Amino acid sequence: MDKGEKTDALKVLNFLCIGAKIEGLNFYGLRLLLSESETNSNRINGQIYINIESQFCLFNSLPKSIPLTNELPNMDLIESLKILCELRLKQIVDVSLHDKSPHLFLTFETGEVLFIWGHDDKYESWQVGVIKTSIDDEDWDIVACPNNGLAIWGPEDIVGNI
Repeated sequence: MDKGEKTDALKVLNFLCIGAKIEGLNFYGLRLLLSESETNSNRINGQIYINIESQFCLFNSLPKSIPLTNELPNMDLIESLKILCELRLKQIVDVSLHDKSPHLFLTFETGEVLFIWGHDDKYESWQVGVIKTSIDDEDWDIVACPNNGLAIWGPEDIVGNI
């Protein structure tokens, strides 16, 4: 992940996530459903989501260092869903990415931090985007790609010309 990718991804992540609340879960895989916020409600036409396809954990506050994968809990689907359900209606107040790998940090109004592991050699680790209601709606997607890459789609006025 280079500095430009991180910058562009954070522009889209901030627009989609800051001020949003966790309003649901999709039980096919781990997909958090986010509300619109005051900032994006006039522009987003669809459902904002976060797909979690890697290990994650919930910290009481921002950790001082990135945990190693063997330090993250190895949870089954039920355990994972219980943790994510605890985030119900909590508002996201900050979003950040690690400098080298696209590890995702979502900080909530409570101070809690959802950490999503962002590195895999073969698979995507997470995605944040909008499920559009029409083919004519704007594209909004950030994907943590294999080997620390990011793929970013967003309107030019938010991310510039990618």
